[in-house]
Amino acid sequence: MTNYYNFRNLNVIFVDDNRNMHLLMRSILLAMNIVNSRGCYDAKSCIEKMHEEAPDIVISDLSPNPENGLDLIRRIRQGELGVDPYTPILVISGQTKLQNVIEARDAGATEFLAKPVSVGSLYDRLVWMIENPRVFIKASEFIGPDRRRAMRGYEGMERRK
Repeated sequence: MTNYYNFRNLNVIFVDDNRNMHLLMRSILLAMNIVNSRGCYDAKSCIEKMHEEAPDIVISDLSPNPENGLDLIRRIRQGELGVDPYTPILVISGQTKLQNVIEARDAGATEFLAKPVSVGSLYDRLVWMIENPRVFIKASEFIGPDRRRAMRGYEGMERRK
């Protein structure tokens, strides 16, 4: 059974290049009692806002112009301008082909949620992120949450037989 979470004090930055999506997300966040949210239309302003005040979570579309959302995720994970590279990043996108999800995951996204989004779906995904945290990996080719979903334990010797 899932606990009820009060997200009132959650500090959110939302990134999307569509004005209507900003209005929708503002309404959804307010319906979830999230009153501290800031919207950005591009990666540059998001990084600047993150530098000014660290958010608890970044919610981004995959295509905020002029850069795409994958660039934004990579810039956050690299800690550009001193932003916290460990900030959870939730991708909300209508680009839901498996390839898009894999690219977001490989860029360092924490979770992915398909549009259209509702209060219930966003709430459920935030709860999932809280109750199922993923280890953060820092390697030469990747920075971000562990991309593996199933944590089965070490299988090396058994798999080799």
